[in-house]
Amino acid sequence: MNRIILAFVTTMAALLVCLQAGAKPNTKTGYVTATVVSVEKHVLPTNYLGSPSDAPLQAETYSYDVGIRLNCNLYTGRYESATDYLPSELAANHTVDVRLDKHVIYVSLSNQDREVKMGIVARKHLRGQVCPASS
Repeated sequence: MNRIILAFVTTMAALLVCLQAGAKPNTKTGYVTATVVSVEKHVLPTNYLGSPSDAPLQAETYSYDVGIRLNCNLYTGRYESATDYLPSELAANHTVDVRLDKHVIYVSLSNQDREVKMGIVARKHLRGQVCPASS
């Protein structure tokens, strides 16, 4: 009886490993196409009041507000980077694949097979010519 149970457990474990290795995650699940409409760079001023030579070293952070139009909504996501780098997909008038999750917008970077996570800092419902009636 113990040999049968052991053989069954071993077979099930091997099957599970094989299935897991063969499965490829679908990275595009839940993504929809949107358009980047604006990019605004933020410069964070220092709050040090002494002379520049006495100033302690401070880590610089770079941030960008990226406006993304999805159907009749304009989302503003805050992209932050430790270096002065903004992915080329986040330039104005580019289409991107996005996924929304409560207060976060994820942008899929097609050429790097990764996604960028941005906090949503504003949301606006669009009206008029910017928002077609069929959306």
